[in-house]
Amino acid sequence: MALSCVLGIASLGACQTLDEFGAKLNELNDGMGQYAEKTENTGPDLAPASLPDFGIGDAFVYDSGRAIYVEDIKGENFVWNGGGDYLFQTSADFTGPNLEWSYTDKEDRKRSGSATIKKGSESLWPLEYGKMVRISTVSENIDPDTGKTSSYDQWLTCKVPATETVDVPAGTFDTYVIECSRYYKQWWMQTTKWWYAPEIGFYVKRDRSWNSGTDHSEELLTYGPAPAKIPKKARDQLAMTVQTALESNNSGDQERTKVAELTIAVTPLKTVQTDKGVWCRTYRQELSSHNRTSQQIKSACRTNDGWVIEDEVADKTAVTK
Repeated sequence: MALSCVLGIASLGACQTLDEFGAKLNELNDGMGQYAEKTENTGPDLAPASLPDFGIGDAFVYDSGRAIYVEDIKGENFVWNGGGDYLFQTSADFTGPNLEWSYTDKEDRKRSGSATIKKGSESLWPLEYGKMVRISTVSENIDPDTGKTSSYDQWLTCKVPATETVDVPAGTFDTYVIECSRYYKQWWMQTTKWWYAPEIGFYVKRDRSWNSGTDHSEELLTYGPAPAKIPKKARDQLAMTVQTALESNNSGDQERTKVAELTIAVTPLKTVQTDKGVWCRTYRQELSSHNRTSQQIKSACRTNDGWVIEDEVADKTAVTK
């Protein structure tokens, strides 16, 4: 490896590798932050926020068109589905690197990789205004053509520079602003900024920028357990609850049940009889877990085999009758 001999700077020593010099430069740049003037936080006063938690089927949809949901839980880690066969695994700390990931590219090649957080790295959690940490990682990518693995080190500086109240399509939330910058040696590669809402345990807005000059921003549209993605036991219980509520409950009377950490509530909203004498009902189903609730308005009609779900109902303000 080439050597860099630095003359006239005694503190750096006589001669060192480029990696060592880059590391010292990074440490110097990190340390300068403590001398910068700290601005007063004008956002909401928030209690320290602990790591979020998730269950299978928890889903988040953004106005960029991106939709992700928890497909599986492995120990303390969560396997997310990002669409198609794109899977990525994270800890509860979504600001960290993807611990594992895989997908099929446009050339129908399987791509995969992994990342490990090195010992000595600091944790940003619990979140508090003004907190700043440094995280070192080692990543591995598998070449889809040769099968060979390439390894490289990166590091992150993450901070909580402010709190802020933000309006997004999903609602208004008090948030912690989290900002993480990723570096390869001394070169900045990418920065991500999240607006994390402790109320729902996830970010409601995200901005990303790369050294290539590309920028990307998205805001939360909807969130909560997705009916088709929750575990089979919960899906079966949901179906039974719908049948019970539609068969026995008056409009406006809610039927509730619970499966593990998931709460299911079904409320008939409106009852009509078709020209052919068939009884149909509009109902609302709500799935709640980890302070996140999804809601769907549906309709079903009575047959000899029970209530058969018809379709989604456009009018979500159907009056009780």
